[in-house]
Amino acid sequence: MRRFFISSEQAAKGAEEGYIDIAGSDVKHITGVLRMRAGDELVLTSTDGRDFFTEIAETGPERVRVKVCEIRVNTTEPRVDVTLIQGVPKGDKMELIIQKNAELGVNRIVPVLTEFTVVRLDGKDREKKQLRWQKIAQEAAKQCGRGAVPEVLTPVNLEAALKAVPEDTLKWFAYENEQDTTLKQLLTGAGADLGGRIAVLIGAEGGFSAAEAAMAERYGFTSFTLGRRILRTETAGIAVLAAMRCFFED
Repeated sequence: MRRFFISSEQAAKGAEEGYIDIAGSDVKHITGVLRMRAGDELVLTSTDGRDFFTEIAETGPERVRVKVCEIRVNTTEPRVDVTLIQGVPKGDKMELIIQKNAELGVNRIVPVLTEFTVVRLDGKDREKKQLRWQKIAQEAAKQCGRGAVPEVLTPVNLEAALKAVPEDTLKWFAYENEQDTTLKQLLTGAGADLGGRIAVLIGAEGGFSAAEAAMAERYGFTSFTLGRRILRTETAGIAVLAAMRCFFED
């Protein structure tokens, strides 16, 4: 069933009145792209964690009105809150990183500019990229049936990203020069019943300089290896998130 996201205000109105009005770009998508009409069914997921199972009552050029048939608590969101701090790679690789990690349940993505980052973004470029990336995250969340849209932040420098991580967060970073500590060891140490937060730092092409690795350690990040093969930047985060979701069974 097709899924769209709605605000908590729309959800409150739907729960009280039994109808929800959809406006904006979703109208064109529903009526023009999907060619849905009265009687077709939609799932609307609200920012307060509820799924509204609805039936289209009427359509128009500016609005789609749906009738609320059933309300359920959304159960698709993972227990463990994960932030991916990702070095911005070349080309359109960041789009793939955002899409796939959104599917894997990442909660937020912080794009960072590091010493080895090839891409250089000025203020306007950063804003444009953030809007594009956020849209990709939303579309991925729709497609896979998530109960929330991951937040994609505006790109910042590495130290700003490290400083912003809350103290009560487990902080790990993938480092090609780490030989001993594995992701499996970190996950085992955290425990499968962990209900807290984890921040994972992944470098762009070329990884991290020695100074950046030392900086990450000063901010409380523990380095880990991803094995005997060096993964591409667009693969590393996906591999880590997949391993986490498997370990935590969520």
